[in-house]
Amino acid sequence: MEDKKSKVHYSNEIIEQITSAQLDEVIAKGEFTIIDVRPPQGIESQGEIPTAINIPLDEVKKQIDQRKQKPESILNGEGPFLFACTGGVMSYMAAIHAQENGVKRVYNLEGGHSAWKKLKKSQEENQLI
Repeated sequence: MEDKKSKVHYSNEIIEQITSAQLDEVIAKGEFTIIDVRPPQGIESQGEIPTAINIPLDEVKKQIDQRKQKPESILNGEGPFLFACTGGVMSYMAAIHAQENGVKRVYNLEGGHSAWKKLKKSQEENQLI
């Protein structure tokens, strides 16, 4: 069990996090390729992240593993790549897999879509006051 904790701790240091507070600026600037790794049903029920490309986690892993054979893969681009999911865990796994397999400029949305959605709701409520 200790090995897993060490791996996660180490990985936290190598995958830079983008906070939900930074996401609107990331979207507005359009400099990141945002990859939403949730299944399509998750996006339908929870809502989308503007400009994000939906590639479910299993498919992301396949595309990363096969990117040398598929030069047209979006993951062959220069990035930066921001991985996102519901709570930040699945996207973190995708980001680790990408980085370990040579994808450069990899980031994770800390707290995922749910943290961003919660922040947006809070901002809207504060504007009503």
